[in-house]
Amino acid sequence: MAQTFHKQSIGFNPLLSTRDWIVWGCLVAGFLAVALLASYWAPSALVRGALVGACIGQVPSLLMCLPVRGTVDAAGETAFVGRVQQFGFVPAGETDEGRIFNYKTPRWMRWDSNRVVIRPADGVLHVTAPLYFYNRLKRMQA
Repeated sequence: MAQTFHKQSIGFNPLLSTRDWIVWGCLVAGFLAVALLASYWAPSALVRGALVGACIGQVPSLLMCLPVRGTVDAAGETAFVGRVQQFGFVPAGETDEGRIFNYKTPRWMRWDSNRVVIRPADGVLHVTAPLYFYNRLKRMQA
């Protein structure tokens, strides 16, 4: 398959909505609270280290949801949408932003930023997708 997605930029905010920020903040606060409490009932540095490591372990998943913006030629729309669905994204409707494809997990298990948005304009499609989607697409198109 020819190169269809042309990257223009990578965003800096992996958390799209207020819900994402609240969920991430609660997870970090919960891990840190347990880590502080663990110092009283489990003085082992190993336990505290494991809890801090769990907080740090969230960082890669956040980085892989950084938004990548790019374009797809209108002629390659069918192939691109096929790839989007092949990677596990399902149509979630159309909004002012464009056509939205969410990952096929239940709502409570996914970040709002883990989605693909396709907007048609002037013979090209403007696409916003997570970084891991872009990396996987690039590997398949190479």
